[in-house]
Amino acid sequence: MNQLKTTIRNNQLIHGQFGDITFGPWGLECSDRHAFVTLTDTPRNVQRNENVWLLSGGRLQIDYATQQSETNTLHLQVRFHALDDILLQDGVLRMVFDKTAIKHGVIDNKTILHTDSDKYRLHQTNTVRLVGQNHATITVTLDHAEGAGRFDPYLYLRDRADQWIIHARLLPRNPVDQVWLRWANRFFTVSAPDRLAQLLWRITPAQKALWRLRERMGRNWPEIQAVPLNRLQRGQSLTLEVTCRFH
Repeated sequence: MNQLKTTIRNNQLIHGQFGDITFGPWGLECSDRHAFVTLTDTPRNVQRNENVWLLSGGRLQIDYATQQSETNTLHLQVRFHALDDILLQDGVLRMVFDKTAIKHGVIDNKTILHTDSDKYRLHQTNTVRLVGQNHATITVTLDHAEGAGRFDPYLYLRDRADQWIIHARLLPRNPVDQVWLRWANRFFTVSAPDRLAQLLWRITPAQKALWRLRERMGRNWPEIQAVPLNRLQRGQSLTLEVTCRFH
């Protein structure tokens, strides 16, 4: 019988193994318009003092915890607490699994094969599964989400390079405070005027087409998309709690 083995340091999962399935590191992410907070990649335009992060638009206190509470169960939770009024794109719990020993994923009752599509399969669901080559199953459930009345919870399943990536994610709900309509490439990023972006956002077909377009379409699509932002007021918080079970 497989047994879950993990390395957890400073409340962050660094590496894990369940039978022939390996995973990690796990972490958190959030963004305003110019800054990117992450524990597993390179942060951009941020400064950190312990659990207080200074983004381009203001300060966030971020409290993050990972616990192996049962033999084959992991719990993750994060709270993004605004110390200043701040416009945010999202708040995220991030889980990464090596693809080698995983046969397919399942989200919103759809079976997904790994093709390196880099599509963000965003769904307002509370469960994602990964099925191993040797019949082991990983079930990720979104147990609790609080969006301060301005953000809605999603799960996504993404097949990228040699990884499966699962995010529990809080994203702005309508009416949004700001829309960032951008085209990005490796050389530069071009942004549409904010008034034009807001105007297009008010047109329902345009909103549906442009909302996180590149993320939804995958790596072969140009980096064109509309990214909404909502204001988290000083004293408000975003929270996410997730359970990951290994069977």
